[in-house]
Amino acid sequence: MSKSADELEHEVEATRGRLETTLSDLSSRLNPPSLAEELTGTRDPGGAVSLTAERVTGALRENPLPALLIGAGLAALVFDAVTRQAERRRLRILSDEALRRPSDSALPGNRPDRLEGKLRRCP
Repeated sequence: MSKSADELEHEVEATRGRLETTLSDLSSRLNPPSLAEELTGTRDPGGAVSLTAERVTGALRENPLPALLIGAGLAALVFDAVTRQAERRRLRILSDEALRRPSDSALPGNRPDRLEGKLRRCP
């Protein structure tokens, strides 16, 4: 039932050998060219980009209406974002100007001592 020291040593050596093989395989896969190849499915990333561009243009030629609708939706989102930003900027400028302007209480006709006279004149 119990294994001898030689058998255990052989098992450890075999496991160590498998581990070294696995580590060398992983290290060869983790270099940049191998990663690019694995991600794109080709050895030439530039070729993969042109292939993707060809696929996209082919899809656009086959389905122009959905592409047009997607483009219109994106344009509407951009327009809305730009309009909101312009409105925020305009409101900020207006509030800054309002803070710099004197209030109505500083006008000579709005002094508290003249208020009674104004109220008596009202019919």
